[in-house]
Amino acid sequence: MHSVWSDGEGTVAEMAEAAAERGYEYIAITDHSKGLKIAGGIDEPELRKQGREIVGVNSTLRKRGEKLRVLRSVEVNLSPGGEVDMERDALAELDIVLGCFHSSLRKTEDQTERYIAALRNPAIQILGHPRGRIYNYRMGLTANWSRVFDMAADLDKAVEIDGYPDRQDLSPDLLELARKSGCRISLGTDSHGPSQLRFMAFSAASALAAKIPGSRIVNCMTRDELQSWVRAVRESSVL
Repeated sequence: MHSVWSDGEGTVAEMAEAAAERGYEYIAITDHSKGLKIAGGIDEPELRKQGREIVGVNSTLRKRGEKLRVLRSVEVNLSPGGEVDMERDALAELDIVLGCFHSSLRKTEDQTERYIAALRNPAIQILGHPRGRIYNYRMGLTANWSRVFDMAADLDKAVEIDGYPDRQDLSPDLLELARKSGCRISLGTDSHGPSQLRFMAFSAASALAAKIPGSRIVNCMTRDELQSWVRAVRESSVL
């Protein structure tokens, strides 16, 4: 395992230290974007300020001879129509972008089209916690998941297994469909502090149970491979 995505309340340095202790090659900091102010969402100037902090942390890691590097990222808020809530130029500066739905999550009718629209959005490479499920609180959305995963495979984008215990999204039955589609899978922790990086074990266990090959899991890429994949997805999105 090379990496983890972290929605961190801990500082960048704290998250980096915890990731280095776990032997990771990289960690992506995926704070919420400005559309979720209630969750501490950051705007474009704050995102760029965080980027400068990341540069400093990486410089310290390099001087110490650590292999870990911190990647610039964000959990960008997606509207029900699949639009992002941040300037595209700001997102293009990042190493990788995770897109997630945070509104209209209790609808009971089929939501396939919102997923298709989100995957077609050139600003994102990973569709995070797709169903929006939270255990004992919200059932999550329904869709023609085979069609959603087929679209992800066609666009070479990834869908996430969110290992946070309350989410466990994607579920085993949906992971079976995702595996059959051949789409890429991203393992995330949704961690809000260093101690929650351990949730990666839940994501990895779900992937193993569904027999997702390592070649389809983006976290198994080296940092260079990840950056090449992101670059290729971005270039194909503007064609």
